[in-house]
Amino acid sequence: MIAQAASDAGQTPTVTLFSDDPREFEAAFRQVSRSAFLLARHLGRSPDEAMDIVQEAALRGWRYRSTRSGEFRPWFLAIVYRLSRRRVPEWIPLPAGWDAAAPNSLRSEIDPELVAAMRRLPSRQRAALWLRYCDDLAIADVARIMGCSENAAKQLLLRGRDGLRARLSSSSQEVSS
Repeated sequence: MIAQAASDAGQTPTVTLFSDDPREFEAAFRQVSRSAFLLARHLGRSPDEAMDIVQEAALRGWRYRSTRSGEFRPWFLAIVYRLSRRRVPEWIPLPAGWDAAAPNSLRSEIDPELVAAMRRLPSRQRAALWLRYCDDLAIADVARIMGCSENAAKQLLLRGRDGLRARLSSSSQEVSS
């Protein structure tokens, strides 16, 4: 792996990593693929759409691997985030005799009440919360993935936490009544 550092006066150096070894790319992809799938799911995509998005992101990641700067995980999740935010393409409907898709088999260790409350949040807040607290990324990485400033990412996180708090407290009050 080759590392190049570019430094400008008054700016922190940016490290760009280049590798044409498919095994290194595959290893990095395997580590982030589940998080990428779950990110697409939390942005409202079906399991099949989420798998397609992750596959397309892998192809784009390999094609544009020379443009990557910094760590692989935030860079790849940014690709998945952008693809997940696109309009759903219109596909040709399946013939009536074909079987329906298998039921959603996604199992989560997260509290179902919390997942339900997160689903009622706006998608950008939901994505910011997921990236920060479920994927354990730094705020700078969340901002880079979502294409906004760090202050905007902090604001999304604040509003998302407030929204979750309000939804969870209202649902707990309904249960106790």
